[in-house]
Amino acid sequence: MTEETKNIDSRQTNVPAKAHLVFDLFNEQKVHPFYDNSVQNNLTQSIYQISHYNSKNQKKYNLYKIFDIPEYLSVVPKFLPKNFSTKSIVQYKGFLVNLHDYTSVDEYIDRQLSKRSKKRLRKMMTALAQNHKVSYHIYHGEIDRHLYAILMGKLADFLKKRFDQKKVHNKYLERWSYYHELTYEKINQKLASLFVIYDAEKPICITLNYHFEDTVFSELEGFDIDYSNYNLGDISMSKHLQWCFESSIKLIDLAMGETPFKNKWCNQSYDFHYHLHYNRKNLVSLLMMLVQWSKLQLMKSLRDIGFLGGIIRYDRLVFIYKSYTGKLY
Repeated sequence: MTEETKNIDSRQTNVPAKAHLVFDLFNEQKVHPFYDNSVQNNLTQSIYQISHYNSKNQKKYNLYKIFDIPEYLSVVPKFLPKNFSTKSIVQYKGFLVNLHDYTSVDEYIDRQLSKRSKKRLRKMMTALAQNHKVSYHIYHGEIDRHLYAILMGKLADFLKKRFDQKKVHNKYLERWSYYHELTYEKINQKLASLFVIYDAEKPICITLNYHFEDTVFSELEGFDIDYSNYNLGDISMSKHLQWCFESSIKLIDLAMGETPFKNKWCNQSYDFHYHLHYNRKNLVSLLMMLVQWSKLQLMKSLRDIGFLGGIIRYDRLVFIYKSYTGKLY
């Protein structure tokens, strides 16, 4: 790390043993208490001042696991407990849209998409407009609570139907109450948005984004499967780009996981790191770190050769199990 790590007294070690940094930062604008409040975005050169989240009434641990740290963010574990060190390990690839060197949505699409993809996008947008009473709306800064409840309910329905169709488990639906409770106030504070494509008054595609200054974190998107022929994801992305240029947004982060959609639209990839904080003078802590580090190394190797996430799909196995037990969502 570039900055000197400071030891903190034992009363401050009562912090969560596990955290997902990128989601804490974008969803809640908080960071784990071990980390410096000042976080730099190395792509936009912005410096964010982040609050620590509440860490009261937590027990002490021999190992702290901080997951999902994007390499484009400079986060420094500045406030570690005494005798603690950090082991960093790369896990996933992340994907983003970097608009820094572009001046318009047309320029980005022209340079990023293939001729075939551009032709198909224009065709689908034209067909959607001709066959339906299509309109686009972004709720960012203000939304009625009743409308918010309707849209979030629709988004959940879209996700359930789509993932049931794919026979894949969706982890976000298990935490739907969290997203529902969190996002209403975030939208009214301009820290989140719902981007909606309508057919007349009917939502047919909804995207949930979280915002942090010059960066948009694209959390979830769902669409009406009756409109699948229109490639609504592509249309939604083109309209997102237009709004981002109008709103001085520099990055759209589509997070981890490689998909054809991300390969098509994203012009930059990055690594997600995991941090393991351990007590280097405690044998139990050291052994726990080595076991966790070995496990993570093995999992990454299996993903790299296409075994995990390819031959073996955890989300498919969970779907099968929960469908069999009747505990799906």
